[in-house]
Order: sequence, then C-alpha cells, then structure tokens
Amino acid sequence: MNRPSRQSMSKGIEGMVLARFVALVIAGLMLSAVTPTQAEEVDRIAAVVNDDIISIRDLDARVKLALVVSNLPDSLENRRRLLPQVMRKMIDEHLQMQEANRVKIQISSEELNRAIASIERQNRMKPGGLLAQLSNAGVDTDAVREQIRADIAWMRVVGRLLQPTVRVGEEEITERLDTIRQQIGRPEYMLAEIVLPVETPTQEEEARRLGERLLDQIKAGAPFQALARQFSQSSSASNGGMLGWIGESSLDDDWRDPVGRLDKGQISGLIRGSGGYSIVLVVDRRITGGSTEPDMMTLFRLVFPTPTGKPAPRDQLVAKATSMTATAKDCDTLEDLSNELNSTKSGRIENVRPAGLPPDVAKAIGGLPLGRASAPIESPDGLAVFMICSGGGTAGMPSRSQVRRQIEDERVELLARRHIRDLRRAAFVDFRL
Repeated sequence: MNRPSRQSMSKGIEGMVLARFVALVIAGLMLSAVTPTQAEEVDRIAAVVNDDIISIRDLDARVKLALVVSNLPDSLENRRRLLPQVMRKMIDEHLQMQEANRVKIQISSEELNRAIASIERQNRMKPGGLLAQLSNAGVDTDAVREQIRADIAWMRVVGRLLQPTVRVGEEEITERLDTIRQQIGRPEYMLAEIVLPVETPTQEEEARRLGERLLDQIKAGAPFQALARQFSQSSSASNGGMLGWIGESSLDDDWRDPVGRLDKGQISGLIRGSGGYSIVLVVDRRITGGSTEPDMMTLFRLVFPTPTGKPAPRDQLVAKATSMTATAKDCDTLEDLSNELNSTKSGRIENVRPAGLPPDVAKAIGGLPLGRASAPIESPDGLAVFMICSGGGTAGMPSRSQVRRQIEDERVELLARRHIRDLRRAAFVDFRL
C-alpha cells in the first residue's frame, strides 16, 4: 500500500473538504436492491485510519443513522451535507478505539447492552425498542452498537489515562467557593450541549450549516439528547450532552448572555465561540442560595456478594466492581446489574437525609453528582456501590468535595479534547475517494 508523504499525513482530518465526498454520495450510497457491481462499489475503502479501514458500506450505515436521528429526509442533498461530519466522527471513533486497545481496555457485550438499555430508559422506550426502531427505519444496528462501544471505550480511556493526572489544590477550591458565594441570589442552570468544533477554516461553513440544520430539527421535535449523541464532539455526547448544574459565574463568556435570556426548556441559537459552534439547552434553572437544607434523597445500593468457596483477593473484587459500574449513569442501570448478579441485598433506599447516613456511606457519596457510582466500600453483605438517584442537592453552597469534583471534571474535559486532537494530528488518515 502506497502511503502519502509525512507532510500529507500530518494534515489528517484538517485536509478533509466537502468536495472530496460529493463523488462518494453520487457513487451510490443507497444500499437497497444493489446490483453485484454496486455491491462491490459499497465494499470499497472510503478511508484508512492508521491500520483500520472505513468502507463505503460503513459510511453509508452511519449516514443513514444520522438522517434518521435528525428526522431528515433521505435525499442526496442531505447525505452530501452530513457526510463530512459523519466521516470526521467515525475517524475519531476509530482513533478512540485504537487508543483503548493500546491500553488494553475491552468493552464486553454486557457493558454494551447496559448502555443501550440506559439510552432506552432515558428516551422512555421499552427494552429492545431502540435497536428495533432503528432497524425498522432501515438503519444497520451494528453501526449503532459500534458507535456506543466507542463512546464507552473513550470514557474508560479518559478515566484511566487522564483522570489520575488531575490535581486540585485547596487554594483553588477556596477561590471557587468565594466566587460561588458572591453569586448567591443569582441564577444557575442545568444545561445540555451540542458542540461542533471548528479547527480549520475549511470547517467553518460546514459546522455552521450543520448547526443550523440541527436547530431546525430540534424545533421540529427531534430529541436534543439523541442529536447530541450523534453529532456533538464533546465528551458529554456519550451522556446526551448533559453538563449538570452550572452557576452563572462559571459559564463561558460566549454562553453567558444567550443562556441568561433562556427559561427552563428553552434552547439557544447557534453560539459561535473560540473553539467552534455550540447549541445549549436549559434543562432547568434555579437561584443560587435559594435553599440551604439538603433535600431528602433516594439512593441505590448495589451489593457485590462475596464469592463462595475460595474467595478472590479483595483488590480483584474491587477492580471488578469498579469496572462494572464505571459507565453506569442512572440507578436503573445499577438495578439491571443487581438482577444480573442475582444480588438480593441490593435495592433502592428511599427518603434518606444525608445527616442520617452511616459515616462510611456519607463519605462514599460525598460530592457525587446524580447518576455517578461511588467507589466500592465494605459492607456486611460484600462490597457495596452507591448512587444518588434523586434529591440530596441544595441550591446553597456546595461542599468542598463537590467543588473539587467540579474543577476536576472541567480539567478532565479539557485534557480529553487535547488528547483526541493529538491523536488526530499523529494519525495516518488516507482518504481513498
């Protein structure tokens, strides 16, 4: 295989322009009722990412998925417009999976099924409804599963490689608390985002037009979280774009005015920031300091029973519990896990006040946002993992541990963006069309 020069390789994704894909669309991406000659065509190579191949068939499946999720008609023009963004996302996913393989991260079928079940619950679908619905719409469900697998793998890569490098000093926490204290009485927002980065001048028009189309589809009723999963190029995409509560003072300068004008449930226009375009949804809003009494909360307790017979070393049990719960984003997922484990000691704990929790449990969930599993702790029944299902929050001052986690999350997000950018720059990407 003849490879381009290092100079052409270094351009990577930056060298990708819309014109390169027009011929691809015209070449016959519609796969229904293909002739033998067309079947050979769709199995051609569209791009090579290091040692991985993206075929025209793969690309077509993902374009079809993007069309269905966006509620767009399956037309030649819509395919032409979506192709560059879809190709860029596929390349990133291949790089993410390659990085996961490099550090020996594997995603099991059970993890993948749990993630799909979580998406179904978020969208109020019956079990199995997601893939069935997409299949009925003509989408290759293998393409869906591979996209979700890449999302999970990247989360694990970030958690293993980048999270441990972040250090937050006590002075930083104090400064952040002082800033929050000055915002008492001012709004804070529960936000979700769709991020469309612009890294080269050639991507400017492409990202803007895609953002405008996404806005049109959201206004027409397309689910924000589904579009975020498919098109957003931020680490929040795997969680439907959800960012959690953000105070007014912590908003990016580009977001502060647009978001400040929105009420609960409203969506911003297309916001041009320093790194590209974004669309922001205000899921909820409240006043900082409006309450200082923590809410009653609901917890889920997942117990990993101690194996009978010769017990495994504790560090192995802890590693297993941590791995199985790392990607869980809601208590329903932990409930599914408890059923798989046949853990009769697991379950929800309703109407709990934080002050009434045992010290070890209070420490384990201290600073945890909703929908994040705690580290495993010892319990009489085995290792236990906790998650806050609802409540427990306050619009008053956060704890130091909550602020520490917020700063950590911000830095990990920045590191993740830099890491995927570095992977792109170092990659060998050869476009064959």
